[in-house]
This record gives sequence, C-alpha cells and structure tokens, in this order.
Amino acid sequence: MKLHIFYRQYNIQGTDNKNRPSWFDFEKCYDNLLLTLSDTPSNLYNLNIVYDGKDPNWIENKNFNKFYKIQEGEDFRAFQKTCDIVKNDPTIENGDLIYFLENDYMHVDGWLNKVIELFSTYKGLDYVSLYDHNDKYLLPMYDNLVSKIFTSPTHHWRTTPSTCGSFIVTKERFNEDFDILSTMRGDHNKWLWLNEHRSRSVITPIPGLSTHCMSNLLSPTINWEKI
Repeated sequence: MKLHIFYRQYNIQGTDNKNRPSWFDFEKCYDNLLLTLSDTPSNLYNLNIVYDGKDPNWIENKNFNKFYKIQEGEDFRAFQKTCDIVKNDPTIENGDLIYFLENDYMHVDGWLNKVIELFSTYKGLDYVSLYDHNDKYLLPMYDNLVSKIFTSPTHHWRTTPSTCGSFIVTKERFNEDFDILSTMRGDHNKWLWLNEHRSRSVITPIPGLSTHCMSNLLSPTINWEKI
C-alpha cells in the first residue's frame, strides 16, 4: 500500500483575501507537509505537484517526485485536470491510496502512519478526510447529526456527511466514481450525491490529523498556530 499525494498549488504565495488565521501562509503549509513526511519511509508515499499558474515560484525548489504544470485558472477545472492526471498515472497500483490535497492545509506529525493503519484495519473504505470539520460542532444545521464512531488501533474516527476538496481514496474507488468526481461541482453536493446514489461514506478523524486553514473552522483541540 502506497499513498500518492497530488498537491494542487495555485500561482500564489503568502496569503489571500479569504478569512485566514493570522499565521497562515501557503509556503508554510507546504513546508509543514514536507516536515510531517520527513520521518516516513519514502517507499510508503510519493509527492506530486499539480501547479496551476504561469510561472512556478517557490514550490519548484521543494522536494517532490513529479511536477505537472497546468494552466486552468480555476479551482474546479484544476481539480478536473488532476483527476485526469491520476487516472492516467501508471505508477498507481491496485490497493494504493490517492490523496487529493489542496494547498491551504496543515498536518500533524504521524498522520501518514495513522492513514495506513486505518486502511490496513478496515477494508472497503470509501473516502477519508483528515480534517475534523469544526462546523459540525457549531452550526445549527448539524444539531441532530448522527455519526458512527469507530476506532483504528491508535485513533478514533467518525462518519460525516461531506468534506472539502482534500480527501483520500483507494485507486479502485476512484476509478468507480471518476465520472462523478471529475464532473460534479460543489463539494457538499458531490458527497451527498455519492452517499445517496452509491452508498459512499466519508469518514474523518477525532481529533483531526489536518486542518483547512480557515478562521473559526480549524480542526478543534489542536494548537495549529504552534504547529
């Protein structure tokens, strides 16, 4: 089992106009990814950059296995192109995992070992996000949310209705759902459709192993600024 990370980076650095924590920076997010992978044997993963922009800047000098330069100029089209790249990558074998990763996430140490442990413990998993969505604990629309809680040897996990554009999936499930993943816009709608029509489930860790770097929506109980 090997994890193939496809990291989507836009032609941007520093921060943007979204509601970000004061410490947020795109390059710091990428450096955090490299740091949390630094103690992991290289045969367990490879890191691929899908760069959507005219002129690669700081990221071209960082460690990665493959670099794909695209010019889509829009998030969903960049994701579609990434799906095509994954679909045609001959190095991804049956049983391998694919991690679609956006460029505004931070991770905790040891996250990859937790992922391998999870997929080794349970067969037939659909989609796994490493982000423990804080909105599930705050928004009134989730007051009556029911989740199944279960464990791998060293972590707790829960089912959740949806996630964002960063998720892990097996090669087999990706191929089965390629038609929907590569065409349907809107993360929330996509996961609800896959659940209703194909009985797919999304699971997330408790506590989170990553966070989407949006103010007031960070994975709870973790000091992300310190990380």
